[in-house]
Amino acid sequence: MLTYIVRRLFQLIVVIFGVTIITFVIMFLIPGDPAQLLAGKSPTPGKIALIRSELGLDKPLYVQYTRFVNRLAHGDFGTSYQTDRPVSAMLRENIPYTAQLALAAVLLELIGIPLGIYSALRQYTFWDSAYTTTALIVWGIPVFVMGLFLQWLFGLKLNLLPVTGAGDLAFGIFPNSWDSFLHLILPAIAIGLVEVAYISYMQRAAMLEVIRSDYIRTARAKGLSERQVVFKHAFKNAVIPVMTIAGIDLGALMGGAIITEAVFSRPGVGQMIYSSIGARDLPVVAAGVIFSTFVYVIANLIVDLSYAWVDPRIRLEE
Repeated sequence: MLTYIVRRLFQLIVVIFGVTIITFVIMFLIPGDPAQLLAGKSPTPGKIALIRSELGLDKPLYVQYTRFVNRLAHGDFGTSYQTDRPVSAMLRENIPYTAQLALAAVLLELIGIPLGIYSALRQYTFWDSAYTTTALIVWGIPVFVMGLFLQWLFGLKLNLLPVTGAGDLAFGIFPNSWDSFLHLILPAIAIGLVEVAYISYMQRAAMLEVIRSDYIRTARAKGLSERQVVFKHAFKNAVIPVMTIAGIDLGALMGGAIITEAVFSRPGVGQMIYSSIGARDLPVVAAGVIFSTFVYVIANLIVDLSYAWVDPRIRLEE
């Protein structure tokens, strides 16, 4: 187990370096000059050259990348071109907002587990057909469309919930006021509702496969109640694929729900990356992407390690 964890952490370092290289190359291929954007309207060539020199943009790409990696090794993400603030401070400010949204969305996703089990245990009934049809329809709705619809219905039409911002958020990821909670509802539903449909559909398929297994037939033949068969024998094996999806979703959402945060004008890592791409603020974009990659890989590692706890038959290579 220890060897497996060490190997995965080493892979994480390799992945982060690979991501930084790709990010640097893509950012420099995007048309536009961050120095010219910072210089304002009708800048003189001398002013642009001065800004490029101050930011180190006049150096070759490999020199800029080497400097960035050297700072990164010392825990320094550099300074934002736009705001002239340390990128680390910007990350610390935005992570709680994205963490709050990601956690709320994943908790909402978990509703799909009992819904999927219920649908599987009543296969081919009216409720099963109605639910699977609804789940497929919701699953096919893009997140930004869902977000805009929720804003129109609950914000503009019914005037029940705020449609932009995040309210007050003290240190931590849990809403510290009723206003903060209200601002969280619509973004969480916009992401989570689509994933509820996906999770429930996957849970239904996994449960149907498990309850047809030989060991389930044996459990029933021994005279166990249906409740014992479902929750003691079938559930743990059927929930493994869903755990994978939920764990990966948490990592992906923590990395930055860019579309949702943009639609709801909500602060967070995703919104930070989105606004920095347009300004070609490379240090901020690179820091956001590295953070996203780190959380995503760690979430995958936690999911892999949890397999052995859920199903003792699964053993990670020592």
